[in-house]
Amino acid sequence: MYLALLAWSAGVVSGAVRHRSISVLCSSIDEVCREWAEGFTRSSGIEVVMVRVSTGEALVRLSRTAARGGYDVWHGGPADSYEVARSRGLLQPYRSPEAAAVQGGSADPDGWWTGTYLGVLGFCSNQRVLARLNLPAPTSWEDLLRPELDGEVSVPSPLSSGTGYTVAWTQRLRLGGDDAAIEFLRRLHGNVLQYTNSGLAPARIAGRGEAAVAVTFTQHCQQARADGMTDLVVTYPQEGTGFEIGSVAVVAGAPDLDGARRYVDYALTRQAQRTAVAQLPTRADVPADPGLGSDARLLDYVPADAAKARELLTQRWVTQVQR
Repeated sequence: MYLALLAWSAGVVSGAVRHRSISVLCSSIDEVCREWAEGFTRSSGIEVVMVRVSTGEALVRLSRTAARGGYDVWHGGPADSYEVARSRGLLQPYRSPEAAAVQGGSADPDGWWTGTYLGVLGFCSNQRVLARLNLPAPTSWEDLLRPELDGEVSVPSPLSSGTGYTVAWTQRLRLGGDDAAIEFLRRLHGNVLQYTNSGLAPARIAGRGEAAVAVTFTQHCQQARADGMTDLVVTYPQEGTGFEIGSVAVVAGAPDLDGARRYVDYALTRQAQRTAVAQLPTRADVPADPGLGSDARLLDYVPADAAKARELLTQRWVTQVQR
């Protein structure tokens, strides 16, 4: 399991050491987590202890610490996972005044979660490896089933990764039901190098040349390219693809409720959504990167529907795909 503890201390203000801090679970890119923490501390004077975990691990940690109120905020990861957390009593609603600027459909109307960025599911391919295999970059889900890609596809696990569950849910959306989705995933299984615990990992695996294709949210591929993995190229499936509403929410029993709400307010500001790492904003007044899904055909994603189907679909994946 990939897990990093990232804690930033903002130092001294007016000669007095800052003692107040909040604890945030972050299920996004490390660099983004760092920018969010540092930006909030600069704007509020409140320090952030941020723990970087996958979406699945975040749900486990929230459940484990629910009785004693261990975390204040959860930030990052698909909204359907927040719907799961909501159903388990792990969140509390907060309707931030900044939520009025968030585009329609990117926030829960009652404030259980609010979208801070969007991510489009696509293919992150290593052109050098594909050239060796004499293959073009995939432009269809069916392309992933080609025999030449045996052991050459990296996919996150739907058990531990919100990205991985989005992969499974996308097949259900485009194929019309669980049976067809499981059949496709079963066929794909033969070409999968490994199922990663984190949705961030496949792009790095492809970037190192260990796999030809990664299935991931394409901001992770863009970040890997920015970090020097320049053999990577992004493409999207022509049949349509899924996406995430990367969200933020106040955790039930937050030890510092005021600090948690102030963090959510900050996460929805223009400043927070203009990160140096490419992501699609949920605010209409923040420019979007045209390289992140502008040419993708998006399927109809309803977080509550994805959350309701999660338990059965992942159970079937375990028994009929992973085996």
